[in-house]
Amino acid sequence: MPEAFRPRDIRVQLTLAITAVVAVVVALAGLAIVLYADHRDRGDVDQALAARAAQVRTAATRTGQLPTDGSFAVRLVQGTEVRAEAGSTAKFSIPVKDGYTTVTAEDGSHWRSWAEPLKTGAQLQVLINLKDIESRHDGNVRMIDLIVVLAALVAAAGTWLVGGVVLRPLIKLAQNAREIEPAEPAPQLAEPDEAGKSDEAVEMDNALDQLNERVDALARAEPVGDQLAADVAKTLADLRFPLAELGEGLDQLLDNPEMPATQRHLYLAAIQTEYRRIVTLVDELEARAASR
Repeated sequence: MPEAFRPRDIRVQLTLAITAVVAVVVALAGLAIVLYADHRDRGDVDQALAARAAQVRTAATRTGQLPTDGSFAVRLVQGTEVRAEAGSTAKFSIPVKDGYTTVTAEDGSHWRSWAEPLKTGAQLQVLINLKDIESRHDGNVRMIDLIVVLAALVAAAGTWLVGGVVLRPLIKLAQNAREIEPAEPAPQLAEPDEAGKSDEAVEMDNALDQLNERVDALARAEPVGDQLAADVAKTLADLRFPLAELGEGLDQLLDNPEMPATQRHLYLAAIQTEYRRIVTLVDELEARAASR
């Protein structure tokens, strides 16, 4: 069996291909899940910010203080100056954008911010640390990575086992084929030449040369009349088909010196038949020429 077609190689390639496909599909599905979870968590944070902002406005209006339970930070910003703050010692950049934004503190932590302008011209800013959100994101990514690895291992093991069962008859067939292959390569046949011709082909080739000489002599002979010229033309036309058949048979014998004996005898029989037909036509033409 050719080396390019080895069942074991097919089994390995099939296992790698299916494993890669499974890993990619699971990874894409995991990415979609992580993105959905991040979007949901950010939505929950934004809702929590809106609720905290309402609580801060209510409490500040009643007590004049910025209340916080430690789960969020509150700042009162006037232009580029922080008038009051509570709930965190982290330093944030100013000025502050209105609405929802994600900001980075000086210590590198990330916060989700909600800022709204007050009638006094100041801004009320409520911030929630995204530490828990980022921790959940990292946990989700690690979980997806683990699932991708496990799915790839299971797919590889399953494909390898199933591939072994499916390809087992082919592997056995390949082994049997190797056992019956010849130990030595078959001899290469050289291009046929004059030395490789069979005796029958040489004999028929010589006879054909003699016949061609006779035909050429008749063609060169001076015509003694229109009837003889017509006979010569007709005979030459009749010779075309048997000459073509004879030439094809000779070509087969010359091109295939190792031709099986049965096939060679059939070609020789056909060549002899055409040769006799040609000889008969030439003899008849010579007899008509001599009678004139």
